[in-house]
Amino acid sequence: MTEPPHHGETATTEVTVVITFVLGAGLGRIAGILTLEVEDDKVPVDALQQVGSQLAMHIVAAKPLFLSKELVSSEAIESERDILKSQAETTGKSQMAIEKMVEGRLRKYLEEVVLLEQKFVINDSINVKSVLNDLSKEVGSSVNIGKFYRMEVGEGIQRLETSGASEVMAQAA
Repeated sequence: MTEPPHHGETATTEVTVVITFVLGAGLGRIAGILTLEVEDDKVPVDALQQVGSQLAMHIVAAKPLFLSKELVSSEAIESERDILKSQAETTGKSQMAIEKMVEGRLRKYLEEVVLLEQKFVINDSINVKSVLNDLSKEVGSSVNIGKFYRMEVGEGIQRLETSGASEVMAQAA
């Protein structure tokens, strides 16, 4: 049970808006889903839905893996760093140059896989974080992405290939 606000305090009500974008006429093969969280319940929902739809479309197009840099596991960063380092070592450059190359490529990797760092597909001169900052200014309240999900029909399904497929077809004929 929450306590009522004390004298001089105001109660804030957080609002969460769920937005989807489905790509593909009719059946839709790819979907982007996200929640926008707003601190003020008096924010115009149409502004949230308009930008939210663009962000959901961005999720479909850009395929982010993480919401923020802080949510990228250290294992994922180390794995990517190892891959980048082995690639950079083939250049024959000095160890200092290799380290700079790896760090630059790691920054680029994070810009590609972290939603808030990605270039916005509708206007690639800004990133998604800037889109949220602009929306927050427009509606007069902090707007954040709570969660996002991208799914594609058939994603994760493995196709079984059997060497006897031609035999089965011959028997069926």
